[in-house]
Amino acid sequence: MTSKKSATGYFVYISLPVETSAVTAGKFVLGKNTRGDALGQFVYRTMHLDAPPRAVEIDAVELKLSKRTYEIVLRELRARRAARRWP
Repeated sequence: MTSKKSATGYFVYISLPVETSAVTAGKFVLGKNTRGDALGQFVYRTMHLDAPPRAVEIDAVELKLSKRTYEIVLRELRARRAARRWP
C-alpha cells in the first residue's frame, strides 16, 4: 500500500491480488477536531467498493469495506496500540 499527497489529503493505493499495478483504494485526510486533537479520516473510493470481488480491505478489522467515513483521534490510536502490546 502506498499514498500520494493531494491538496486536501492523501490518496491511498493498494495492489489487488493477481494485478500488476496499484489502484486508488481511498483517501485519508489528517486534520483537527473541535478540541484540537489530531483527527484522521479515511473513506474508500466508490469505484473500489463497486468492484467486488476485486475490492480489498486495507484493514479487515479497523477498515472494513464500507461507504462510511472512518475517523480516529490520535489519543484513541495511542490507547489501541498500547492495548495490543499488553501481555
